[in-house]
Amino acid sequence: MLDRTDLMKSDNSKEIVLQLASLIVESVNLNHVDPLTLNAETKLMDEGLELDSVDILECVVVIEQKFGVKIKNADQGREVFQTLGTIANFIQKKTSG
Repeated sequence: MLDRTDLMKSDNSKEIVLQLASLIVESVNLNHVDPLTLNAETKLMDEGLELDSVDILECVVVIEQKFGVKIKNADQGREVFQTLGTIANFIQKKTSG
């Protein structure tokens, strides 16, 4: 059963996912995509948004600036930038103290 802290994290995670969806759609000019149709399971590459490496780099810069987090290296970037949910989890971990 979820406790109050888990519910707050869940709500916060959903809010971060919504912010990420809007940021990514705007930063890489995905004008044909409605950010409200994206969710935590939305993949960034492959059968998801089909972002390429340049798009991902643009997203890294925007997300680092917006949320004050830092991607240390390419391995961490590949791990974090799989889905909107994996990015949201990373941001929550880095900003929660």
